[in-house]
Amino acid sequence: MRYDEHTLCDSSGKTIIKAYHSAVGPRTRQYQAHHHTECELSLFLKGRGIYRVDEKFYTFSPGDMFLFGSNEVHCITNIDEELDLLNIQFEPQFLWERTENIELLSLFVSRNENFSNKFDSSDIQLRDSILSTANEISKASPAHAVATRCFLLLALTHILRNYDYTNSSSGLTTSDTTLEKLHSAMEYIDNNIEKELTLSGIAKTAFMSQNYFSSVFKKFNGISPWEYITIKRVERAVLLLQTTSLTKLEIAEKCGFSSSSNFYKAFEKITGKTPSEFTLQKQMPHKR
Repeated sequence: MRYDEHTLCDSSGKTIIKAYHSAVGPRTRQYQAHHHTECELSLFLKGRGIYRVDEKFYTFSPGDMFLFGSNEVHCITNIDEELDLLNIQFEPQFLWERTENIELLSLFVSRNENFSNKFDSSDIQLRDSILSTANEISKASPAHAVATRCFLLLALTHILRNYDYTNSSSGLTTSDTTLEKLHSAMEYIDNNIEKELTLSGIAKTAFMSQNYFSSVFKKFNGISPWEYITIKRVERAVLLLQTTSLTKLEIAEKCGFSSSSNFYKAFEKITGKTPSEFTLQKQMPHKR
């Protein structure tokens, strides 16, 4: 169960950072690959179990922390004690929208053989930065948006400086103009996600060739334009399943899918569930 969710948006209303808790009782869960466009930094406040990340298996206990990149497949498969997991999710755009922060992207796109998704409870400074990020995003205090960004950047900077997890040269430098064009193209995608989109049309909004646009997009977001579009369409479908009584065919059409078969295939790939399974789960009472 997700609870206590708070978001921070950019000037266009797009969610850039969100923080929420996940509460789940003891159980063994089938491995279900799920995907999202955001990077994720999380802290276990309660619980013990096993986290699977692709083909790696990590045990977790209270105080352990994890870092995931956009579209990096991860799933908690075993929960031995009731867990309370604090999640901080942020779009890669949070890092590349200001050139002085781009170096931090190397934690996700330029990892070396030493990289581990897990940080243990002995790293008190990292834990405190995660808690401070979640605390600030939930406030209505003056400059809370600035403080939220600062604490999250502090957490990522701490990892970059204190762990030998990245290659020395990430190749992430680029011009402000290119990043501005990328930002405009992503705004175009987000504002037209339910419409028919073509790579050539999106690239034109960025004044780039298709190949160059695809390269720049994946370089700074960790996923391809089509992966981003598919995930955002499925996220919209999830919202409509939660908040409307539309049929699944109507939802597929409103989310830009060309056919119901494409919708079902994409939905299961992104969420690990079919739309019908998701609807059934939504109708079941939640317990904390």
